[in-house]
Amino acid sequence: MPMWILAPLALLGGLFLIKFVYVVCTAMVLSKTRGALFVATPQARVNAFLESMPMEENALFIDLGCGDGRVISGAVKKYGVRAVGYDLNPLALLTAKARNLFLSKAKIKARDFFRADLSQADYVFCYLFPDVMHDLSQKLKQELKPGAKAVSANFPLPGWSPYSVIKPKGALNHDPIYLYEVEE
Repeated sequence: MPMWILAPLALLGGLFLIKFVYVVCTAMVLSKTRGALFVATPQARVNAFLESMPMEENALFIDLGCGDGRVISGAVKKYGVRAVGYDLNPLALLTAKARNLFLSKAKIKARDFFRADLSQADYVFCYLFPDVMHDLSQKLKQELKPGAKAVSANFPLPGWSPYSVIKPKGALNHDPIYLYEVEE
């Protein structure tokens, strides 16, 4: 078979394999993620969040449903925070671990964040499906210490009042990022 036919077929086969792995990994955790998909946070949104919320060095930053780990690596590199990311999707975990491999302050855990203790967190970030936001809102109210800050991309935390809402210009549709602080 001529090379000009083999090359496109190999490329299509590779793309199909990547998509197949994505679908299988998503299906494996569908019941626990309540339908949420592994979707990377656009870099423009990560940058806008990091600019809008300065963090103290060595503070504890937690990313719930960390996906590919870009928010964690950005926070560690920019502010020197200690970061923990939780995710269940095997493809997301592999990507996040690879992205943060050489960052000693970044830890990626294969764990349901609803089972994680968030009481020591200084900052919590999430970009999650709306179906989990009510339960997450309750968890954060119960566990976060006074003065801790929470950030939710796209969807507000029910029952919380943001102290700021930013709409990154470089992000698709200028979707909001909600910034919250736990009251003293």
